[in-house]
Amino acid sequence: MQEPAGQGRLISIIMANHQGARYLRAALASVLAQTHDDWELIVADDGSSDGSVEILQDAAAQDARVRVLLWDTPSGPAAARNRALAVAQGAWLAICDSDDIMHPDRLRRLLVAAERLGADAVADDMIHFATEPMAAPRSVFGPEPQELPRQISPADMLRVPEPGEAGAQLGYIKPLIRREALGALSYDETLTIGEDQDLYLRLLLRGERLWLLPEALYLYRRHPQSLSHRSSRAHIEASLAALEGLSDRLEFDQHTEITNFLNHRRRVLQRRLSFETLAENLKERRLASAVGQVLRDPSLVSQLARVALAKARGPKPGQEAERAFDASAEVVHLIGPDGASPALSGDSAGARIAVPMPEEDGSHSALWADLCHRASRGALTLTYGDAAGSSAAWRVPAAVHIRAREPVASDLPPPKGQRDG
Repeated sequence: MQEPAGQGRLISIIMANHQGARYLRAALASVLAQTHDDWELIVADDGSSDGSVEILQDAAAQDARVRVLLWDTPSGPAAARNRALAVAQGAWLAICDSDDIMHPDRLRRLLVAAERLGADAVADDMIHFATEPMAAPRSVFGPEPQELPRQISPADMLRVPEPGEAGAQLGYIKPLIRREALGALSYDETLTIGEDQDLYLRLLLRGERLWLLPEALYLYRRHPQSLSHRSSRAHIEASLAALEGLSDRLEFDQHTEITNFLNHRRRVLQRRLSFETLAENLKERRLASAVGQVLRDPSLVSQLARVALAKARGPKPGQEAERAFDASAEVVHLIGPDGASPALSGDSAGARIAVPMPEEDGSHSALWADLCHRASRGALTLTYGDAAGSSAAWRVPAAVHIRAREPVASDLPPPKGQRDG
C-alpha cells in the first residue's frame, strides 16, 4: 500500500495537554516516529504546572514541526483543541491525546485509506493498554470480526453498547478528518467528557462520510487520571445539555432511528447522573437524600456494589512497580511470515504467537488487545524476528522489554519496552 503522490499531504496533529508530563514523552515520540513525515504537531498546553511545558519546549526546539500553544489557566480539552484547530494549516486533521500512542505507520495508512475510499474521515480501532491490571482485553470495535471498511451513520455514532457487550462507543475513536469537511465545526467547550463524540455526530449529521477501517493503529492508555474514565454531575449534566441541543436541531419525522438512539442515550446519561448524585450524597454524608434515592430507584444499590467490588479488586499501592520489576514473568515470541522460529536459534523459552505482515494486519484487534492485556497483568517480554513482528510489538507499549532476535530490516523504528533505554 503505497502513499499517494501529490501535494496537500500535510497533516495537522492536534494534541491537548493538561498535567500530562508522566506520559507526554511517549506520545511525542510516537508522533516523531511516523513514517508519513509531512505533518505538523500542535500541542495546546492547558495550564500545566508539572513540567509539561519544559518537555514541550524541548521537543519544539529539536523539531520545527512541533508547535506549542501555552494557556495560563485550565480551560478544558475542548477549548484547548479549538485553539490548536484555529492555527492548524494541514489539509487533514488528526487527534492524538497526550497520554496515548500512535503506531508509527498510522498516519500513512489512514491517509492512503481515506483517499482510496473518497472519505471525509477515516478511523481505526483503538487498543486499550495499561501498566495496571486490566480486567479483560479491550478495543473499541470489540473482539468479534466486523465487515470493514464500512461507512457509519449518525445512529451508529450514537449507539451505546448494551451491558456486557464487548467494544465501546464509537465516540472514543480518533479519526483522520479532511479539513474541508470539518469546515467551521469546532468542539463544544461546555463538554469535558464526550466532546469528541459530539463533534463527530455533528459532522455526520451534516452529511460527511466517516469510514471505519479494520486496522488497529491507535493505543489508548487507561489510567486513573484519564478524563474519559471519570464522571461528575457537572460532566454528565453538560453531556445531557449537548444531547438536548442535538435533539432540537433534528427533524424528528425524518430521523426516526436517530431519535430512538438519542432517547436511549438520554436514558443512559440520566442513570449515570442518578448514580453520581447518590455517590455524592454518600460522600457528603447526606444520608437522608441517599436513602430517598435508593427507595425511588433500587437498581442504584447494585450499581454501587459493582463499583465497590471493582475498587476492591483494583491494584494496591506498589503493585504496578512490582509487576514491572519481574521482567521474567512471561516471554512471548512474535513469529511473522519472514521470521525465524526462536527454537532454531536456541531461544526456545516462551510462547510463540503468529503475527501477520504489516499490510495484512486488519481485523487482528483481538490479538493486539490480548497482548496488551497480558502486559497489564504481569511483566511481559516480547521478541521479534522480522518486520511483521516489529510492527506487532509497537502495539504493546506496556511490555517491559522488547528485543529483536536478529537484525531486522523494517521501515519502522525499533519498538522499545518500558525498561529499555
